[in-house]
Amino acid sequence: MVWTKEELQEQLTQWKQALLRVSGGKSYTIGSRALTLQDVAEIRTTITFLRDELRALSGESGPIAVVGRVRR
Repeated sequence: MVWTKEELQEQLTQWKQALLRVSGGKSYTIGSRALTLQDVAEIRTTITFLRDELRALSGESGPIAVVGRVRR
């Protein structure tokens, strides 16, 4: 799916607000979807996804894993 930077920022803001509200024991609604404390894992996954999409759109790369190798 193709996103604009503004759309991603707006969605990221909404999901961050959802995480704050749900973490405080309240529910939060995005569109027709009501989120509760049981949805914290999904909220965090969505925030990570949106951040990754925003990085990709900005041309930034994410974390890089480097594996060391011992020479013998």
